[in-house]
Amino acid sequence: MKRVLIVDDEVALVKSMKNFFQFKGVDALIAVTGEEALDILEKEKDVALVITDVIMPGISGIELLKRIKEKDPAIHVIVMTGMLSIENTVSSLQNGASDYLLKPFSSLDYVWEVVRNYL
Repeated sequence: MKRVLIVDDEVALVKSMKNFFQFKGVDALIAVTGEEALDILEKEKDVALVITDVIMPGISGIELLKRIKEKDPAIHVIVMTGMLSIENTVSSLQNGASDYLLKPFSSLDYVWEVVRNYL
């Protein structure tokens, strides 16, 4: 089974996304920092997709995206943020993001429509 890693410092959000993905039959892992995400990716070899927030303490989502792509370009990364900015969007896409989500989500079904394309 393909796995998704959800990275965001909003604990309630990552937990609800994890539950939703598991309901859809996708194994989901969660991390609340970029550092924790990198540790998980070091141990778990079957992560197909990372969904990461842009603004987090420590390693930002853009820096996490860069490090993931350096290590394994095959892993899809979807960047999500509550701060709509052209700079973040362009930077994400230039650094290899597969897609971009704007928070707050209208529904998790909307997120699923985007995510399932990368699984």
